[in-house]
Amino acid sequence: MSRRPLVPLLALAALLALPPAVRGLSCYVCADPAPSDSDHPLLRAVSGGAMIPTCAEFDSGNDKFKEKCTALNPICAKGSWNGGEKRVCSDSTIKEGCVEENGVTYCGCTTDYCNSAGLSTPALLLLLPAALVAALHTA
Repeated sequence: MSRRPLVPLLALAALLALPPAVRGLSCYVCADPAPSDSDHPLLRAVSGGAMIPTCAEFDSGNDKFKEKCTALNPICAKGSWNGGEKRVCSDSTIKEGCVEENGVTYCGCTTDYCNSAGLSTPALLLLLPAALVAALHTA
């Protein structure tokens, strides 16, 4: 069995493992009106763009919902509450993982477009071993 088919997969895995600061993090951005009783930094955060589209019309394929983060806002974040959500590039007050506070769930992550409603980063990481096994069995 040749190991040559693994070389591209290993290169891809190495690229995905690069820290966001090295390759520039990209996040989804959108905002619904925030609950008035929350003072969490994420709900006060404004992304780099002047006009943020509403999450009600969110479309991951539309570039108006995508933003390249700056060094000042190095984390993708998402806040969800009853009736709304917000996705932004955030500062380091938002940590990786999710917490729930006063009826709002806040999540931070550090891979490109990880603040979508789709598959989470851990779910994507589970797909990599499956791809490796499939490659080994097809060779």
